[in-house]
Amino acid sequence: MFTCTFVVFSCLFANIVSQNLPFRFDHAIHRLSQYQKLSLEEIIQDVGHTSPTELILEYASMINSNNSTSVCEQRFDAIILAATQGELWAMKIIDAWGKPLPSGILQGNSFWLGSYDECIKAMYMPNNKTFLAQPFDTQHCTITPKASQTNPNALPSITLGICVPASCDHQNVVTIIHKYLKKTNITSDELVCSHDPPNGKDGLTNGAIATIAIISLLGFLVLIGTIVDLFTVLNTERLVNDSTTHANSVNHLIDRESQKSNRFGLINSTHPVASLGDFSAIRCLRRIFTLPQKNDHDSFAFINGIRVLALCWVIIGHSLAFGLSYTSNIVDVLAWTQNISFQLIINAVFTVDTFFVLSGFLTAVLFVRQVKKEGRLFTRTMILYYIHRYIRLTPTFLLMVLVSIHLTPYFGQGPVYPTQQGFEASNCRTTDWWTSILYVGNIVKPDGMCLAIAWYLHNDMQFHWIAPLSLIPFVLGKKILSIFIAIVFVFVGIVSILTILIYYPDMSLNPLIAFNPALGPTFFKNIYITPWCRISAYGIGLLTGYLVIHTGRNYRINKYVKAFGTILMTLFGLACLFAVYPDSILPSGLNRTILVIYQSISRTFWSMAIGWLLFLCSTNQGGVVDRILSWPIWAPMARLNYSCYLVHATIILISIYNQKLPSYYQGHLVVNNFVAHIIFSYTAAILVTIFFETPFFIIEKKLLKR
Repeated sequence: MFTCTFVVFSCLFANIVSQNLPFRFDHAIHRLSQYQKLSLEEIIQDVGHTSPTELILEYASMINSNNSTSVCEQRFDAIILAATQGELWAMKIIDAWGKPLPSGILQGNSFWLGSYDECIKAMYMPNNKTFLAQPFDTQHCTITPKASQTNPNALPSITLGICVPASCDHQNVVTIIHKYLKKTNITSDELVCSHDPPNGKDGLTNGAIATIAIISLLGFLVLIGTIVDLFTVLNTERLVNDSTTHANSVNHLIDRESQKSNRFGLINSTHPVASLGDFSAIRCLRRIFTLPQKNDHDSFAFINGIRVLALCWVIIGHSLAFGLSYTSNIVDVLAWTQNISFQLIINAVFTVDTFFVLSGFLTAVLFVRQVKKEGRLFTRTMILYYIHRYIRLTPTFLLMVLVSIHLTPYFGQGPVYPTQQGFEASNCRTTDWWTSILYVGNIVKPDGMCLAIAWYLHNDMQFHWIAPLSLIPFVLGKKILSIFIAIVFVFVGIVSILTILIYYPDMSLNPLIAFNPALGPTFFKNIYITPWCRISAYGIGLLTGYLVIHTGRNYRINKYVKAFGTILMTLFGLACLFAVYPDSILPSGLNRTILVIYQSISRTFWSMAIGWLLFLCSTNQGGVVDRILSWPIWAPMARLNYSCYLVHATIILISIYNQKLPSYYQGHLVVNNFVAHIIFSYTAAILVTIFFETPFFIIEKKLLKR
């Protein structure tokens, strides 16, 4: 069995080139696209098998004729010889190997990983309640050949798990493969072994130490703040209780009790140290989970519901998409595209446009409100406009980047867990990290962008930079010019997408291929993450904000106009979700002209539907939808949204790549994963908010006196 696995692997590897295990959305979706053109006959012809007994004898004869030099090779030979003699410890090692011809090959099962735990752990013997002893320790290694840059649509080959002596390093394993399989194109970079040290170094790296130090300092600040907060609260409660009990001598008791409190170390609320209580975890939790008691007329409570539901939609889409890189029935996922309801998952990409509309809307409303509050536009207002946004978002974002680069290698283990580099590309770790600081990773070296989901943050910050081109004329009374500039933003997005698709007539628009990490121009790099192609939604958000400011929140629209607009925008939204469903079921797909038109205007139409919803809810004409979106229960989750967005991809990847076997997609299990990922993401967001987001928010508030 052991040698049969090697032979089948060599046969498959000779003909098919695989890809590295992907850790980004575009890379994950690439694996799905490879199977879209699956030829079952091609796979069947590639798979062969030979008698295990004959092969074991053949390898045994090779051992007798070869002189093994390294300890690794000697122990490897000992395993094969012991297996020919039926020794249990050797059979246990061989049994841990990935087996040839498992079930599900035609469903896309290319992960023949064997048993990770059986390889690295001692085997329990139920008959005598002991553990099986073996002469030396073993480690599990996964062979994952790299992707072909010349043929990105090549079918993936087998990802094989092998169990070898723990004394083997990567080069020893490669030598064994070269020696026994005569395959010299395997390199050490294509191996992931259970004994690989995280970050490729024994002990903590300098980057990991620095990251832990920063987090520890923030944790210490929160701890001190919590202690100060507790002592302040205890002191206040004691004074209040005593003053209530002895109402006739309030002043005397307060003075006497204050002195007594100081002797016991309790902190008065007016003491300078009491300001550290702002960093308290208790106060932070209270801010997060306190439900709004009433709906402030100046607030937009319905936005909380939109933000939470949109982020849950994002997490659902990423939960499915990221898992595509590590599943044993990927062809079944392709079959799901025949179901029209699956379009709701495929088109979860529109949630990003929802956030862009919200961002533009709030930017317009809050900017105009701030200028009105100050009486006119000051230079200080514009300076704070940029500084506040940068300080508000950047520290938490960069801390999550540091965690993803330096600490994720320590967050798990398994046959495909990336202990060497974590969840970030090598370019991010070495040369391109600076693009995150400047928020240009979506247009400058996008292949090395850190925290791949951060492309949205880059776009949003870039829109924030140029929004004053439209905002300033509006507050200066030149509203027509302001609206015109916002409309230009909308048409820039439409025309940019149309121009790029016409200029690159071979660029695929199939959602299962469009995100391929291929060389040259791709839909993902040239359209999906570029600001000039995504600005339409932000422009519509600005226009919606201007409309609400102009009409006021007490405006009442004609009921017939309201009904017509609601029906029209609902049709726009449904068209965006389901218009290209025939492309999934027709063998030839839809005509490219139709797909080009759809890609050019669909995001604008979706944004118009969201803008209409914002307008109706802002003017209290949203009806039952407004009431649902304004439920107080959304408020705590909405306060966690930013942290949740930053951390959710890491949570999903940790969950997926700690699995010892690839997942098998079934309807109820997919739903279970959705719910679990949403819950764990928001739970992790609480910690990120307490230790990352809130401290910098408080520091910024104190520095800028906001």
